[in-house]
Amino acid sequence: MDEKASKKQAQSDDMIRKQKLQIDAMATPIMSLWEGILFLPIIGVVDTHRSQVTMDGLLKEIEKKEAKVVILDILGVLSVDTAVANHLVKITKATKLMGCDCIISGMSPEVAKTMVELGIGLGGVLTQASLKQSLSEALRTLGFKVKKIQDDSKNIRA
Repeated sequence: MDEKASKKQAQSDDMIRKQKLQIDAMATPIMSLWEGILFLPIIGVVDTHRSQVTMDGLLKEIEKKEAKVVILDILGVLSVDTAVANHLVKITKATKLMGCDCIISGMSPEVAKTMVELGIGLGGVLTQASLKQSLSEALRTLGFKVKKIQDDSKNIRA
């Protein structure tokens, strides 16, 4: 391979590496819901590579944002096997080591059933059925109380 072809190959490899990093970042959109609360929706297939990218990104964000609670929403995960469940457990353990509680949200009946059938437990990780319940629990963990504000506009006299 001549020098020109080698340089072109290196540029192509670099572009592919950058695109892969962008795709990985889009596949793990970590959002700040509230001060101290991060939200990570997981959609689709969770394999070893994606699990590692997810964990790396999440741990960096926990440190950067000084998060105390992470909501890991798995509503978009349609099926689990032993490997996927183990990846989820590893992510929750790593967040705990960073001093951050992890709430798993949105577990479908099918996923819950499969995890029970496979004998996979989440080791004391808190789970909630919905994002609403998870956010309420996260706020409670941080010492906030969610309260509906009374609508006083109905009591105004003309």
